[in-house]
Amino acid sequence: MKSLYALALLLLCVGASAKVVYKTIQADGSVIYSDTPTTSSTPVNLSAMNNVVMPALNNAASKKPNSRQVSKKQNPQVQYQVSIVSPMHEESIRDNSGNVSIRASVSPNGASKYQLIMDNQVVKTQSNSLFELEGVNRGAHLIQIHFIDNSGKILASSQQQTFYLHKASALNNVN
Repeated sequence: MKSLYALALLLLCVGASAKVVYKTIQADGSVIYSDTPTTSSTPVNLSAMNNVVMPALNNAASKKPNSRQVSKKQNPQVQYQVSIVSPMHEESIRDNSGNVSIRASVSPNGASKYQLIMDNQVVKTQSNSLFELEGVNRGAHLIQIHFIDNSGKILASSQQQTFYLHKASALNNVN
């Protein structure tokens, strides 16, 4: 245990960049290493110690692509783009029953699912790019389409856009 203490102290002294380390053997036999000399201390020659130089981690020459990186370059991941075809941005739809058709397109075509987000809530998820909604309330609605894989991971998203649903009001019909 005492030798471990002495070794740890020696390493601390070396780590502190001391030029000379002194060894003192006490009356009980314990060894103390220090950078300050005492009357009973003897200098320790540290030139025989090993010096290790670690190579830089960001060395470009040491970076070799592994097989996983090579396969990614050979099979690049498809970048999908989704857009909402109809209704157009800020389009007004007039339908008293609240029926709305929302159509999306994706490029390139893929066999995944479409998810309609309306007013920041998931409305429907389906394999068809045409969403037929019924009973939508009047007013402004924010929509977005996500193109998702079978596990639910979003592959691409359309930009958010707004449409307005107008319904005729019975209050405007004055007889």
